[in-house]
Amino acid sequence: MVKKITLILTACFLLSIGGLIYLCFRPPTLLLFRWLDLIRFDYAVFQNIDMELPSFIVNNLNNAIFVIFGYIIVYVIWENNRFYFLFYTLIITILSIIYEIITKDISDIITISVSYLICLLLYFRFYGVKHEK
Repeated sequence: MVKKITLILTACFLLSIGGLIYLCFRPPTLLLFRWLDLIRFDYAVFQNIDMELPSFIVNNLNNAIFVIFGYIIVYVIWENNRFYFLFYTLIITILSIIYEIITKDISDIITISVSYLICLLLYFRFYGVKHEK
């Protein structure tokens, strides 16, 4: 139970970091900001950050963070069922890649693919560990 709570808190932290990257460093012409305007959310406070981040962090890292968030939530739900974990993480990955194919962003496709491979490596590394009592 402690492990699941830790994973959920980690997932929420990652989601917050990804959201802050969008709010602080992405241009306000994105669809997300139009949605925020509809609910009258004042994102201008976040846009006043006077800091230059590398392009990878602003444009690609948040995609990796968002898919990792999804992978962690799927792991919390399907921890003991390898088939469902692999199925749903593959669905998340495929849908993310399809979206990036439509937007023609090869760097995001690479970032998402690498995130998925790291997720699989970690899952199989820790899934196969059997502790003796």
